[in-house]
Amino acid sequence: MHAASRFRWALIVTVVVSINACTNNDIDPNGSSTGTPTKGSADFTKYVAVGNSLTSGYADNGLYRDSQLNSYPNILAGQFKTVGGGDFIQPLFSEAQAAGSGYIKLVKVPNPSDPTSLASSLGQVAPAAIRGTSPGGGGPLYTKFTGTNQNLGVPGIRMADLLSPGYGSSLGNPYFERLLPDQSSTTYFQYASDNLNGATFFTCWLGNNDALGYALAGGVSADNLTSTTLFTTNFTAIMNKLTEGGRKGVVIGIPTVTMTPYFTTATDQINALLKVQGLSGLAISSKSAPGGVRLSGAGDYFLLSIASVLNSFIAKGVGLSASNPVPDQYVLDASEVSTLNTRINEFNTIMKTQADAKGLVYVDVNPIFQQLAQTGGYKLNGITYSTVFIQGGVFSLDGIHLTPAGYAMVANEIIKGINTKYGSTIPQVNPANYRRVLLQQ
Repeated sequence: MHAASRFRWALIVTVVVSINACTNNDIDPNGSSTGTPTKGSADFTKYVAVGNSLTSGYADNGLYRDSQLNSYPNILAGQFKTVGGGDFIQPLFSEAQAAGSGYIKLVKVPNPSDPTSLASSLGQVAPAAIRGTSPGGGGPLYTKFTGTNQNLGVPGIRMADLLSPGYGSSLGNPYFERLLPDQSSTTYFQYASDNLNGATFFTCWLGNNDALGYALAGGVSADNLTSTTLFTTNFTAIMNKLTEGGRKGVVIGIPTVTMTPYFTTATDQINALLKVQGLSGLAISSKSAPGGVRLSGAGDYFLLSIASVLNSFIAKGVGLSASNPVPDQYVLDASEVSTLNTRINEFNTIMKTQADAKGLVYVDVNPIFQQLAQTGGYKLNGITYSTVFIQGGVFSLDGIHLTPAGYAMVANEIIKGINTKYGSTIPQVNPANYRRVLLQQ
């Protein structure tokens, strides 16, 4: 099998990087609800958010003060104040260390005539909250925050990790480690329990990473997928704790991750170019194919991570023959997508079933992402949002996490669910008041 030698890898590079930046939108309509907001049957006096990177406000491949301030829990807390909600305390990086863990930024519009322009268009903001490194020359240790906390979002945490002692040790998750005393073996479940003191309302958005790790690694190992048995056990435990005393709240489901720019950007552009040249596909490694190699086709996704290795692929002719296929870690093939989606559906069924049984709000975010992914995007207050990388305004520069505007849209979906379930009339926010991807110098 051969992908014809006339296929020009360089053209793929050009197409993949030919994307435009979009700055903050100047349109700022009021967008507020009419009438006096009411709380309905819920009590928002003290709100606590449980979750992972999406809850923490992680964006642009990092956690930093501005991203924290624009987290969906902080946006929600501002709206809850209209119906009696109190202050919302987050583990913010200080203004002096506002860059936090560091993050990537867009410093210039990618040049479609320069095959390396995507990499050169992205700059790195250096970390500002590093206090050291973990023993043995491991990863960074971040500046501690050990005070009262209501945003319990920990980037990277899985449902599978909730009951694991030492998950926040110096050899564990550094984002959790910064929230604990030194050498603590406290589990996330215990940490959440301690911070639920006096809480009257909660949101829980866990489970994404139990599937996402498998997808980001190109489906190389099914070990990256949490078992449904463990998922059920740990979700049951956290639900029982969160709903103690009849506490009301929200459970957010796991979105279909292949709708994000991390999976669609390179895929759409490469497939468009293949069609123009009349080629069937590129040679890709695929565990489900006879011999482990086949041509790419419908249902396969080239990951955004491929952009960083395109130059070397060009030089080595990667993907142009069965003897030199695109490595598995850069492609999530159709068989792996099926495995991924099956497990996500199982996780969502577990969460919705328990949420319904406990009288909680269950929010499925897939419909709003599907609207964003449709041709022409999703129009709101005269502004178009979409899942397109950089231009769409919803996803940040890592292609997975959201921009402030994206987090505002998620907050609105949660508010809709709360209003329907608990008879509240909490006003939604206007996403136009929140920034998109910005061109920065």
